[in-house]
Amino acid sequence: MNTFNLKETTALLHSYGFKCDTEMVSHWISEGNIKSIENGGAYEVLEEEVYRFIEAYRLEGTAFEEGIDDQTMIGRLLEEITDLKKQIVKLQEEKAELEDQLGIMPF
Repeated sequence: MNTFNLKETTALLHSYGFKCDTEMVSHWISEGNIKSIENGGAYEVLEEEVYRFIEAYRLEGTAFEEGIDDQTMIGRLLEEITDLKKQIVKLQEEKAELEDQLGIMPF
């Protein structure tokens, strides 16, 4: 199993689009958001732990966030449904406008 030091962990997070520096990563580690092993005053982070953090961060604020209750999950899903319905209406309007510009008759 691969382990990473603080700089390597930061570089891996950068490769996944995270805008962070070693200070931010150190903060996440000290808060327990990224679990690590302290070895002689330096942090060692397991590769799988970095991927777990990335997945948890990606899901934060969604209906699939770890640790939320069912009511919160349902509320977030309902918000997502509402947003998707708005996107459908917008796309249908754009489609109609493009068909009009191209002289295409809708079916």
